[in-house]
Amino acid sequence: MTDPNQPVSFPVIVRFKKAGLMRFIGHLDWQALELAMFIKAGLKIVVSAGPSRRLKIKTSPPTPVAVASNTELTCIQLAQAVYPDEAKRRLMEVCPEGIDVVSVRDAGLLPKKNPFGVIEACGYELDPGNGIEKEVHEATMNTLQEIKTGEIPDDVSREEVKQFWGRIIELSRNDDTIRLIVRQEEGNTFHAARCADYLETRLNLKHYPLFTKLDYYRLKPRMKKLFA
Repeated sequence: MTDPNQPVSFPVIVRFKKAGLMRFIGHLDWQALELAMFIKAGLKIVVSAGPSRRLKIKTSPPTPVAVASNTELTCIQLAQAVYPDEAKRRLMEVCPEGIDVVSVRDAGLLPKKNPFGVIEACGYELDPGNGIEKEVHEATMNTLQEIKTGEIPDDVSREEVKQFWGRIIELSRNDDTIRLIVRQEEGNTFHAARCADYLETRLNLKHYPLFTKLDYYRLKPRMKKLFA
């Protein structure tokens, strides 16, 4: 933390990975944990001018509880120049179990006000569970296809599925997992945890299906990956 009149700032974007038990922490707790890591790592953050005196930190859209993530992004305005590799080393030394620093890079070309306002879609990987039968995998894929097309079955309540139905843009499958690209706009966001609950109940799965957030995209130009 430093003088709110700090004339120069050095913006960096940090990409975290959240797995294991850490996928069960909520967004506000995650923000508090991040701040604690930055302070312990000795990364001084610029404080805004004015009566509110807020730290200049922006985070990517919240990840639902029980969803893992390979792309928890945070843009911070540093008060001192620090090489990205050095910042990553310091953060790795204070990361709790389940949190990993994927990368730290200069964010000078990103908009300072809201660097994550360009996000329009998000990529997920779904693991239905270890050792599931081929038929169950097929049923999972078919149910996701229903969700993608928005064709709600007669025996399903619209209230139950309103937070994820019709929000899948693309859907593909490999031997063990399923890949999805879903809408991420405010008010039209795919709720992965609610979808996992629905799949578990609907298909009577033996394991809770695990969603992992992979990447962010813009829809135009077509599926441009962001923050790579």
